[in-house]
Amino acid sequence: MYRLLIVDDEPAIVDGLVQHFQELEDIELDVCKAYSAIEALAIVKKTKIDLVISDIRMPGKSGLQLADDVLYYWPACRIILLTGYSEFDYVYSAIQKNVDNYILKTEGMEAIVGAIKAAVSKLDEETRNKDMLELAKRQMAAAEPLLKKQYFEALLLGEKASDIRHSAYFADLAIDMDDERPLLIVVGKADRSARDETYTEKLDLYDSIQDVFARQLHSLFAVEQAVHDHSLLVWFVQPAADTDKFASTDGGTDWRGITTYLKGMLEPVQNICRSVLGVEVSFALCRSEVEWDGIGKEYELLKSALKQHAVFGQPMAVIDLGLPDGLFKPEAAKPAADASQFNKKLGELTRSLEKGDEANADQLAKVLLSEIKNDLAANYLLGMERYYHFLLAFIGQMNDVLPAGLPVMDLPIQWGAAESQFAGLVQTICNQQKAQVEKGENMLVERIHQFIEHNMGGDLSLARIAEAVYFNPSYLSRFYKQLTGRNLSDYMNTAKSEAAQSMLAETQLKVNEVALRLGFESPSYFTAFFRKMTGSTPQEYRDRRSKQNRSM
Repeated sequence: MYRLLIVDDEPAIVDGLVQHFQELEDIELDVCKAYSAIEALAIVKKTKIDLVISDIRMPGKSGLQLADDVLYYWPACRIILLTGYSEFDYVYSAIQKNVDNYILKTEGMEAIVGAIKAAVSKLDEETRNKDMLELAKRQMAAAEPLLKKQYFEALLLGEKASDIRHSAYFADLAIDMDDERPLLIVVGKADRSARDETYTEKLDLYDSIQDVFARQLHSLFAVEQAVHDHSLLVWFVQPAADTDKFASTDGGTDWRGITTYLKGMLEPVQNICRSVLGVEVSFALCRSEVEWDGIGKEYELLKSALKQHAVFGQPMAVIDLGLPDGLFKPEAAKPAADASQFNKKLGELTRSLEKGDEANADQLAKVLLSEIKNDLAANYLLGMERYYHFLLAFIGQMNDVLPAGLPVMDLPIQWGAAESQFAGLVQTICNQQKAQVEKGENMLVERIHQFIEHNMGGDLSLARIAEAVYFNPSYLSRFYKQLTGRNLSDYMNTAKSEAAQSMLAETQLKVNEVALRLGFESPSYFTAFFRKMTGSTPQEYRDRRSKQNRSM
């Protein structure tokens, strides 16, 4: 929907145009009006304007001057100027200001409507043909760090690189690594148990650790890094394709040799972090080279290894999952290979609870509980972590008062009873969400109606109503119709008609005074509106009601 501003110092012309464009069925417009260039400028400064119809000669500021102001705030706005004078100087000035059209008032409504339709077509075409690619390139530089973070987070969550790397979202992402060749993964965790940090201080610490790592790593390696789960530092390391420093006897890459090198490099990294940054850091290295589609699976093993070692309180550990005689046995954590599926199901459960989709939420809760039970049997720490993530999905949807039947924070003993408890919780939360949505929608409609009722003689443009109820103007009219089954403009017309009938029947106000109180600057416009709504003129309606009252 486009927003049209009509400006003229003659109220009859403004009101006539407003009425005509509001009644057009083939173009949906949000129509605003102003009776001077100064009043129009006040609207332009706070509301996006797509189209302007303006008189060219107005006191104080001309239409040509107003065009300059409008285009300053909204460069894409299309402007149509009206005048009663066919003067070359005005036409030439209008063309110089990139005005869409210059129409004599004597040409009539058909010419004005035709000009607006042509301007709307231009706006549509500009929207379709806008060169978003160039804009995306300019924004890419600023968004690059965030895009990288999102990309590697997706890989760590188990998404396949082959699925996401060539998507439009990540297609132009500059990564100094070859996703056709394997890589190694190193995960680090800082021991901050004795540190009292703000969020910013924590980020600064992570940046410093990553900087130490990058400085110690030889330039033969490409490296990308990420912070995941708000506490784990992750490095992706890949040797240069043209180096023979880590070549195996068969002409391939000696990945085990690279891992041994990295372990040696991590010793000074740990020492620098401890002496300079005052923090102890433990590291875990992957079993062997990792294909990009297997990053999520390997990351879960590394994360689980760090957690298990944390139980023993061992500081500054370097855990090599590739050692056959190591303390950590990765086979015990095989259920973690389904981490991406678990996270997807948990995300879908959260969305179902938010939407009040009880059937889907109940089914997902049962599936996830079953998976958690199996995880606990194979890897207790992993299963316990997933159970608490599962529980938090429910707690995050609860309002001020916790519903009855909230499962205890301890792991379930009777899984059948736990399933029943969560089923009841699903029902309670979904019912609350549905009630809250319905209540919110009803309150919004009520606020809209109250605003219209209290501002009958003021600005009732879509933009002003949307501002009053904190809503998007372009979406408000559609949203209102979805909720009520009627157009917002129909409700406003009905409300104004009913208010007019009440004032005509119950007060001694003159017809022109009633018109002014309801926002009609022109009595003739009010009369035409009233006849359309009731089938009679205001005076005929008043006379008929007066006759009825005398006969009672």
